[in-house]
Amino acid sequence: MPRILTFATLCALALLPIQPEVGAQSASTLLLRPMIGLEADFKPSVWSQSGANAQQSGLGVDLSGYAVAGRWNLDPADPMSPAMALSWHQMDISTSDPALPERLVDISIAGSMAFELEGQDRLQVTVGGGYAGDNVFDDGRAYYGLADLIYTKPIDRESGYQFFVSYNGNRSFLPDIPLPGFAYYDVIDEKTRYTVGIPASTITHKLDDRTTISATYFVPIAAIASIEHKLDDSITLFGRFDGRTRAYTLDSSPDNRRLFFQQRRVEAGLTWRDGGADTIEVTLAGGYAFDQEFTRGWDTRDDDTVRDLSDEPYFRVGVGLRF
Repeated sequence: MPRILTFATLCALALLPIQPEVGAQSASTLLLRPMIGLEADFKPSVWSQSGANAQQSGLGVDLSGYAVAGRWNLDPADPMSPAMALSWHQMDISTSDPALPERLVDISIAGSMAFELEGQDRLQVTVGGGYAGDNVFDDGRAYYGLADLIYTKPIDRESGYQFFVSYNGNRSFLPDIPLPGFAYYDVIDEKTRYTVGIPASTITHKLDDRTTISATYFVPIAAIASIEHKLDDSITLFGRFDGRTRAYTLDSSPDNRRLFFQQRRVEAGLTWRDGGADTIEVTLAGGYAFDQEFTRGWDTRDDDTVRDLSDEPYFRVGVGLRF
């Protein structure tokens, strides 16, 4: 990533892809986050929820999710170095309900390059692809492309503009159209930074040396909010709200209508880091999942309900490795 980018800029980059799927990171999304000084960053996680009922059928539905997000920087000493990323999400569905598949998988991989332009302007390009379906690699319609083109024009070391075009062939909203966007980023003071733009705006504020709050709004359909409090250099307590919608192409579907899974979460937990060095981390969390539903359609502008699931508690375990 460019040397000129401040933390506020990096925050803006994390939001650039036009994706209503909050929390559903593709490999392309991961590459837009900073990796200065890092060779690799891996984050496997697992979550589980049992005892839900499908409103339409009355049958029980247990959900288990597995994910791995990984990034590689080819030359950690070079902020303009090419990078690669892999994202794998799998959800196992245990139910006797014939309307739901046994398994849903989304796998994507992408590469990124950054280029210096005139002055301090920068151009970042990401290209990749993936597969999202219920029968891994066995349905040609479930493959999709990824691409992002981001132009950064700094005003000074703390503020600037970004203009971009994002394409995600598995996006739940207008998956077949590259969508444009923009962002203005700035730092109010040493405690507060923000980004204003389309499709996302965000603000982060440090209440004190140990406590940070943040909020993000994705126009027009989603929001994320979190609070983190450091007990010491190793342990951080957190609370978070987020929502997610994932899209899948079913092998059994003869048309272009995809299956969507929507879920909202409130969660609290703790993260332990190895002496504050951020090389190893373990997260334990529990929460409550609500507004859970499976729908069918080309995209979420016009989809039909397949199954509504009851609100249920869940637990999550995550591990992070950075070096």
